Amino acid sequence: MASETLTEQAVSPECAVHLAVRIGRLMFSNGADSRHVADTVVNVASDLGQEAHVLVTSDAILATVGTSEHFSTKVGHQLTSPTVNMGHLSALRAIIDQIHAGTLGPFEADQRLDALETSGGRYPIIAVVLGLAITTASLARLFGATWTVVMAALVAGAISAVLRRQVPKISGNQFASTFIIAILSGLAAVCALSAYPDASPVLALTAAGMVLVPGVPLLNGIRDISGGYAGNGVARLVTGTVTVLVIGFALFTVGLLTGAELPVGTGPGSLPLTEDLVFSGLAAFGFALLFNVPPRAIFICILTGIAGHGLRSALEQVAVNLPLSSLIGAFAAGLIARAAASAYRSPAVVFAFPGVVALIPGSYGFRAGIGGLQIMAEGAAASHALIATTIALAITTTVTTIAIALGVTLSLAGSHQNLLKLEPKDRSNA
Repeated sequence: MASETLTEQAVSPECAVHLAVRIGRLMFSNGADSRHVADTVVNVASDLGQEAHVLVTSDAILATVGTSEHFSTKVGHQLTSPTVNMGHLSALRAIIDQIHAGTLGPFEADQRLDALETSGGRYPIIAVVLGLAITTASLARLFGATWTVVMAALVAGAISAVLRRQVPKISGNQFASTFIIAILSGLAAVCALSAYPDASPVLALTAAGMVLVPGVPLLNGIRDISGGYAGNGVARLVTGTVTVLVIGFALFTVGLLTGAELPVGTGPGSLPLTEDLVFSGLAAFGFALLFNVPPRAIFICILTGIAGHGLRSALEQVAVNLPLSSLIGAFAAGLIARAAASAYRSPAVVFAFPGVVALIPGSYGFRAGIGGLQIMAEGAAASHALIATTIALAITTTVTTIAIALGVTLSLAGSHQNLLKLEPKDRSNA
């Protein structure tokens, strides 16, 4: 028995449920969808010699582990607002693999989880700030902004990156934090353009807002609904939608405060395909740093960005409409993300979002919001052209966003199963 592995014998239900729920909570909070979390909790409990029944809600994880004669039920700590930390997900996967192999006991695993929860990102703050600034500037360029506006977006992105690390420490409410960050980064963009009165800040503000959009939770919301977790999916989608509305209202407020003209009819332009591919990759690069993606996997995020937006641009140049080209681009990015997720054994959505963020019709949505607020202010005096343009922008935004979500969902359907495939554990000698 001296060579018996650390978890060869079943541990108590109390120990198993504690460890399994804790791992599930960390996975949920760092970017995994509900189905992936539930299956992982069941598998970890099984590797510890216990049968588990799990309920994952938007507030907490409830698990019962053991048999009818001896069982333990645990409600995990309240789930925090989901973020994305690829480094933590990779570390969790390593812990899960070692538990499955029997080389990591429950006590040692708990210590590893303690260290993980207190660890920071792998990249220096300056690198993350620079990366997010480049992403914001790249998005503005992809929207067709002039180089002057691109530089303003660069400034706004840097300010946003600094604020998103500091403001949540002051304001515990995620909507209030998002509003403050959007206001201040938007003001930075407008101030950067103060010397260029002919330059409209619309695309710089749009890019500054885009980097605050909770893309991974929104995509996970769609996946939760399609995976049988409708309650969690609706909660994530509602939270994400409210966040987007908060961002839009904040940037509209910037226009009111500064007197900046925010024309509804100023739409995104297009770039030559080669330039489009370059800035698509750069936009994804900044998100990879923000998501704490391991260095060896950053190129996957860049590749999904190039594939997603580049393919859409190429299709639009041959007269394929925006929603259909966006669906195809999102599907292509999702396929690459799915393959990478299988190789790196991490949630595919973390790789997919950098590839589709530039596809999201933020310019259309932002201008639709501006138009709606203008209609509200003008009332019956609002022109037919303003009303028609606003409705068209809102419809385009809605249909295109649904197409993107559908493309990602179709390409990632069932992908979490690839992450859970491990060799069956032999307990014949237990």
